[in-house]
Amino acid sequence: MRGSFVLPVLFAAFAWWFVTGLIFLAYGRSRRVTTLFFLGASVVMMLALAGFVYAGAQETVAGVYLSLICGILLWGWQVASYYLGFVTGPEGSVPFPAVPRKQQFPLWHRFRNVFRASAHHELLAVLFLVVMALLSFDAAHRWGLWVYLTLWSMHGLARLNVFFGVRNFRFEMLPAHLHRLDQFVNKKAHNPLSAAIVIFGCVAVLVLIYQGIVPAAGPTQRIGAWVLGTLILLGVVENLLLVLPVNFVLWGWRTRPLPVGERPDASRQAPAPRTLAPLPERIAKGMGK
Repeated sequence: MRGSFVLPVLFAAFAWWFVTGLIFLAYGRSRRVTTLFFLGASVVMMLALAGFVYAGAQETVAGVYLSLICGILLWGWQVASYYLGFVTGPEGSVPFPAVPRKQQFPLWHRFRNVFRASAHHELLAVLFLVVMALLSFDAAHRWGLWVYLTLWSMHGLARLNVFFGVRNFRFEMLPAHLHRLDQFVNKKAHNPLSAAIVIFGCVAVLVLIYQGIVPAAGPTQRIGAWVLGTLILLGVVENLLLVLPVNFVLWGWRTRPLPVGERPDASRQAPAPRTLAPLPERIAKGMGK
């Protein structure tokens, strides 16, 4: 059906962009503000879990959209819990460097320390996945589960990409106590996993596009396939931005610097990336000349 893909694609792109940007709205603010934000996000998470169960019994277009947005919100809560520093890893799991050069750390030593730093987050993500699978066992559809699994997978691949070495990742985006993870990650122009992610993602997108346009597909299948395909494509773009020779981030519109006292050593901070945020000020200055 002509134009049947437009609404699902716009829905997926806006939901992904807005929810992630909203999370980083709280980043860099005082601990009290981030705590209140996370409490509010936790209420939304519980409502999303209830909505996911309800939507699974609705074999309608509205039910599919509700299930999809609930899956995005549930994953958004996971992202908020990690990047705001509430659920990461065991206390003191990021050691100070034992040797002066990160290149001297063996691969397994580096991976073990990086994983331990976010072990609780990973376990919680798996727990949510299991709970969602059980709650939707007899559901009419599982689109919320598939969108959660898609976002988790793309996020995990992006983190592996960073671990093996990329050009553009900023550790300042992590919670302050995880900034020392940069000692275990080498900065590289690219790594073999980057290309594999792009190839895997593009193949998955093509398969989902086919599922969305095949004549036998019903409206709910078309919507779900286009939403998942869009989210995977956006994940591929995020991974490309990690390795391409550009200094740009998607979330600069809502990212703030850390409060004084939570900032890492200034000498280790990367230069601020270019974003669209200064554009209005530049235009105003130009008009004033």
